[in-house]
Amino acid sequence: MKMANTWTGSFPVEDRAVDGFKGTAPVKSFPPNEFGLYDMAGNVWEFVADWFHPDYFRNSPKLNPPGPSVGYDPNEPDLPKKVIKGGSFLCSPLYCTGYRPGSRMFNDPDSSADHTGFRCVKN
Repeated sequence: MKMANTWTGSFPVEDRAVDGFKGTAPVKSFPPNEFGLYDMAGNVWEFVADWFHPDYFRNSPKLNPPGPSVGYDPNEPDLPKKVIKGGSFLCSPLYCTGYRPGSRMFNDPDSSADHTGFRCVKN
């Protein structure tokens, strides 16, 4: 049983939709994780509250770091980036393992890519 919406097939030639979906899947299409949370991996990269800075975790608190106050990408220093997590339907074990829990990437918060979204949280 597939647990997340990811690319199945030869990327980028053919997505065989083994998980039941080509492109994005509706919310709650897969079972929740052990914490009762849905859609924490696959489907779309999800923007989170943290800004991205490549060196932040070198000197951050070890327990529950709050994240940097501003975003910084050395390749585009004038364009602050936010952290994205969870991977997307374009991730495949053949080239992208972004759907792992510890994985994170970054992107411009104004991105309109069809494989990015956002996470809603409840305190």
